[in-house]
Amino acid sequence: MRFALAVLALAALAGPTRAAQTRAFVFQTDYTTGSLSVDDLAPRTAHCDVASVNSDATLRWYGGLLYVVNRYGADNIQVIDPATHATLRQFSVGNGANPHDIAFASPTKAYVTRFDTTDLWVVNPATGAHTGTISLAGYSDADGNPEMDRLMMVGPLLFVSLERIDRNHGYGPADTALVAVVDTRADTLLDCDSARPGVQAIALRLRNPFTAFQFDPVTSRLLIGCAGAFGVLDGGVERVDPARLVSDGVAITEAALGGDVLDVVWGSAGKSWAIVADALGNTKLVSWSATTGAVLATLWNPGGYWLTDAERNDRGELWVCNGSFTSPSVRVFSATTDAVVGADVTCALPPAGVTFDVASAQVAAVPSAGEAALFFAPAAPNPARGPVRFAFALATGALVRLEVLDAQGRRVRTLADGAWAAGAASIAWDLADDGGRRVAPGLYLARLHVGGVSGTRRVIVVR
Repeated sequence: MRFALAVLALAALAGPTRAAQTRAFVFQTDYTTGSLSVDDLAPRTAHCDVASVNSDATLRWYGGLLYVVNRYGADNIQVIDPATHATLRQFSVGNGANPHDIAFASPTKAYVTRFDTTDLWVVNPATGAHTGTISLAGYSDADGNPEMDRLMMVGPLLFVSLERIDRNHGYGPADTALVAVVDTRADTLLDCDSARPGVQAIALRLRNPFTAFQFDPVTSRLLIGCAGAFGVLDGGVERVDPARLVSDGVAITEAALGGDVLDVVWGSAGKSWAIVADALGNTKLVSWSATTGAVLATLWNPGGYWLTDAERNDRGELWVCNGSFTSPSVRVFSATTDAVVGADVTCALPPAGVTFDVASAQVAAVPSAGEAALFFAPAAPNPARGPVRFAFALATGALVRLEVLDAQGRRVRTLADGAWAAGAASIAWDLADDGGRRVAPGLYLARLHVGGVSGTRRVIVVR
């Protein structure tokens, strides 16, 4: 079996080794002007108004550059150098297109959703050239537009959320929500339901997919928040299987969340987060469990329609934007304890979006249909003078055997041999053999067996 894992998934499983992310980028707007702020993560330091952007924008990171999707009324992509904050280039994606997202297949090939059109654009982000068009007109609802919104790359496949809302009747959900799937190797739409005529998209059970996609590395599922009709508890968070190209059910409902789902941040089946709005438009941040389908706690309830975006970084922090005009700021929570970490980050304008210096909406690949999803992270720390931790995750419960071998392949220590439940796990090795004696310095191999699947990690032991 081949294992192709997202970098973030491995980092999450490997735990607190060395954080790769160093900066947060915050989009701020008073709905007349827009600006960009950059915040160093350690020590946390804010640099406000380093660049001007549109008053309606989305931030994405790829290949060491910040991409600003300037949306309604601007219709362009702005590429910013994060070191100097200078705009390197800015290119149009069509007048009146209202771009909503950008995702990257390579440094010279990206895709842009154009919300007010039926055409998904292919562009060269290095030059800004328009290099291709993929029509999504066949997925339109009664108003003649599919309302393409968010993007997620999974290996060579591009997943495109289609809101299918009726712009002629208040932008309410008009039809079954869809996720179109593009094979980026040929720029063709995949048929996700061969039992029906035509090229079918993935049909969702909930309506109006409103949030960005999230990825669960344990089950290899995409998740997306569906708002349904605003003011009505008819939405929730839905799972999508990117290998079988089907909906995989609802993780939690809006009724359980307590409001319209505006944003979702996946943590694990045991605890994730969402921003929801009640019937009066008051937003709050909640933690929730996909295991129980219930809210765990309300972390922040500032009142008003102020909480706009939440994102988690690889330092175990959850950054949440408070778009209040009287106290614009970003509050940081611990993803482990949900406690507030440090003082709020003050913003010059109300913050509406945040991203970190890591590739946005990118998953390297997932196991193909029928394969067991086994994730085995690199040993940490490595080289090691003291205890080493081996992190892994199982999509389903299974028999697990974890052994340490020397460089000649001789068994040194058996760390696990028995049944394990689905989910993430971690096993420590104290650098002792089965007899309790500390091993000699040198190369060792940790071999994990799960059913007929195995993986190996190298460990260097030093004095």
